Amino acid sequence: MTYKTIFIHIPNKKKLNLATEIYKPEVDGKRPVVFIFHGFTGYKEGVDLVDIAKRLAEKGIVTVRFTASGFGDSEGSLEHDYRFSNYRRDADAVYNYVTTLPYIDESRCGVYGHSMGGKLAVLFSYDYARVKALCAVSAPVEFANTAYGNIEEEWKKSGFMEKISSRDGSTIRVPYAYRLDADLPQHDVLEAAHGIFHPHALVVAGLLDTEVPWQETQKIYEALHCPKEWLLLENIDHKYKRDTSLLPVVHTPVVAFFTKYL
Repeated sequence: MTYKTIFIHIPNKKKLNLATEIYKPEVDGKRPVVFIFHGFTGYKEGVDLVDIAKRLAEKGIVTVRFTASGFGDSEGSLEHDYRFSNYRRDADAVYNYVTTLPYIDESRCGVYGHSMGGKLAVLFSYDYARVKALCAVSAPVEFANTAYGNIEEEWKKSGFMEKISSRDGSTIRVPYAYRLDADLPQHDVLEAAHGIFHPHALVVAGLLDTEVPWQETQKIYEALHCPKEWLLLENIDHKYKRDTSLLPVVHTPVVAFFTKYL
């Protein structure tokens, strides 16, 4: 199925514009929608997110990708606005805008996220009972149990962590305040998972993942109280998008899941 690409900016509660991209299948009537959440220091342009969005759109599902405030081509500053709490509120703003569009069937809503985006997808499903399908890939419970736990003291001491941007190759400085904010009690993903009963869920992890060990993601799967499926993929690590031949390994079962439940 063909689709058209719509580029828009959606304001969040702080009036910061969120760079958003919608793939709208070229078919009449209201369509199901999947909101796609990027991970820590990720962008809506991530190769993996674009790939899964296209696959879903070709199946007749509207897909929505956006970049968190304070990052990428969304408004705000990395130092002051790039926080997980703000990311949750950004997701609210995008959802509230998109679900008013005339071609969206709000009763058939799904969420997908990779890494911290997967954690957000679980929290979002707890917040919005209308979510019918939830997919979290390589989602962590907290930073301390990921590879970033190994640089905790250095990150705290310097006040920032330097990374090379996957978007443009520039050096970015992620404030330690993000790490503290991400693990606040209100973002307890296991507590949220315990309270999720309504959607169908697919939780995916990679056996080769050393950034977010699969056992960490499995904790989220075990905490969910909704109908659920667990998928542990043998040859997949955290950054599987670097090898485009691996994209179908992860995305084919994910697309089949959303097609079935939306």
